[in-house]
Amino acid sequence: MDRRPLAVQVIAIYQIGFSAFLLGLIVWQIATHHIHATWQEKIIVLPFTFIIAILPGVLGFGLWMLDSAARLGVIFFSLLHAISEIAYLGHAHIPSPAFTILRIVWDGIIILWLCHSSVRKAFRWQPLNLSLRNT
Repeated sequence: MDRRPLAVQVIAIYQIGFSAFLLGLIVWQIATHHIHATWQEKIIVLPFTFIIAILPGVLGFGLWMLDSAARLGVIFFSLLHAISEIAYLGHAHIPSPAFTILRIVWDGIIILWLCHSSVRKAFRWQPLNLSLRNT
């Protein structure tokens, strides 16, 4: 039996999918929109943008591997995202308040799932031994 809880699988797939969506969105915007900046400015900004877009995927992979640091990272970024969305609700012109509230609720669900005792027990602090060899 796989000891990876269903909640962890759902959150990991969501994180990896979200990262893929962000990367696709960045590539699409670069390819189709005329960004009014010089290439020197773009070269400085693009690596940071890609790193930020890859971060949820890295954390999702860590969740899949049951790494406790990834669990804490997802909790931290979900909390940070929920707080920023709550602050965003204070603005007068929000395109979709219902979607913003849905994202806050989803962040809360992620935090609650990852803090549940049965999920916490599945994670470990010892380092993972990743190898390309069959040893």
